[in-house]
Amino acid sequence: VFMLRQPDDAVALRKAAQSAQSAIIIGGGYIGLEAAASLRKRGLEVSVIEAADRLLARVASPPVAALLGDLHRAHGVTINTGVAVASIADKNAAFSGVTLTDGRVLSADMLVVGIGVTPDSQLARMAHIETENADNGAILVDPMMRTSNSDILAIGDVALQRGESLRIESVHNAQDSAARAVAGLLDMPPPASQAPWFWSDQYDAKLQSAGIVPTETDADDLIHVSRPGKREGGMSVWTYSGKQLLAVEAVRDPAGYMLGKKCLEADISPDPDQVGDPAFDLKALLAH
Repeated sequence: VFMLRQPDDAVALRKAAQSAQSAIIIGGGYIGLEAAASLRKRGLEVSVIEAADRLLARVASPPVAALLGDLHRAHGVTINTGVAVASIADKNAAFSGVTLTDGRVLSADMLVVGIGVTPDSQLARMAHIETENADNGAILVDPMMRTSNSDILAIGDVALQRGESLRIESVHNAQDSAARAVAGLLDMPPPASQAPWFWSDQYDAKLQSAGIVPTETDADDLIHVSRPGKREGGMSVWTYSGKQLLAVEAVRDPAGYMLGKKCLEADISPDPDQVGDPAFDLKALLAH
């Protein structure tokens, strides 16, 4: 049974995959799907279990989730959504399979658990540093990553800027928060603000995203507009709240990603009724 959080976890997972024939992955987020793609490419039979009604429910738009789900199915991955794990079975002290909440029993040689993380704020509480909740949650920081104790900084996944409701878990956030912390220590201006960005490689498809895609429960006026890419099989999905652009996700479409990122950083919201038309000139819009 494996988690995937540290480099040593990845090394152990790769080593175990050399002798395994099948794997079950709990969690249909980016970590789970990337692990599924890697294991499937090694020839293992792979099943993904996701408790939500669809893949990537917290982090991606429905069109992107559907596209990546179809990609995994085309590569032979079995996707199980809307169902959770009721129990984990072992045989001779080794993992042997799971029983799902709908009664089905799945067998496999290895199990990967990728169900997300919560901030470990024990050290902050011991130092009497303010956290998101009274007894746990993210460590609250200002724009220069200073905690409630100005002599102590917090960066990365565990930190949450005051006034924000969502922690960003990405390479970009790790780099940006570190740069802000250093700028504060050296009494220098902070780096320019960027739209949060992220990428994920699965099989032959590279997903690049900018901005934050809200979940359907966070907003009830979301619009997802698909725009064909210039490359074969490429597309971008532009997510709006009303007329306001919130995020752009591009699959096999680096040009669409760059245009979307520039729109977000320039606070430009192309008309959602036009952006899906490949003839609509986004470069001209940005030039003005």
